[in-house]
Amino acid sequence: MKKISRFDIFMIVLPWILWYLTFDVLSSHFIYAMATSTSILGIISLTKKEVREKYKSCNVLCLLSSLGISIILYLVFYGGNIVSIKLGLEGEVLDVYGLVPKGLLSIFLLALIGVMEEAYWRGLLQQVIIEKDLKINWLFSAVFYGIVHSVSLNLILVIAAFIVGLFLSFTAKKLGLISSSIVHVTWIYLMFLKMLL
Repeated sequence: MKKISRFDIFMIVLPWILWYLTFDVLSSHFIYAMATSTSILGIISLTKKEVREKYKSCNVLCLLSSLGISIILYLVFYGGNIVSIKLGLEGEVLDVYGLVPKGLLSIFLLALIGVMEEAYWRGLLQQVIIEKDLKINWLFSAVFYGIVHSVSLNLILVIAAFIVGLFLSFTAKKLGLISSSIVHVTWIYLMFLKMLL
């Protein structure tokens, strides 16, 4: 295992601070705070050549695979929503949906959030810090992605983030960051479509 750098430590701690600010301090402006937080993480990540090199080309098969993975992830969440209703936890689910206002700006910001999260979570954190620097299995990034959402104090969101993290981490590992970005944005649109229009 390579010695962890100060930059790596900073980039592991930074999302905790940003997610706390987004979910707790600025929750009344959630979509704007999340777009800002993920943009900070994504832009810093994209300054690293190692992250930019992880963006493989995405051919038609990659695109179709990405769309298929998005639909499977949506169906998993659809089933999870049914389970949460049966368990009486639908209020926590509605809390998450209630954070995103209707309108065209939200459509743009959700795409930005998805792309910037991929640059950081699956690009820098998973493929550079976790796999290359620390020599830890890529699954750890999904665990970390779930755990960092604990600042929201919403158990459903933590579980959901872990599940999304598994799908996106696997996609980034097998198909690249362009594909995981497509999955992330498409899945977000499927989840929030009825609320955005």
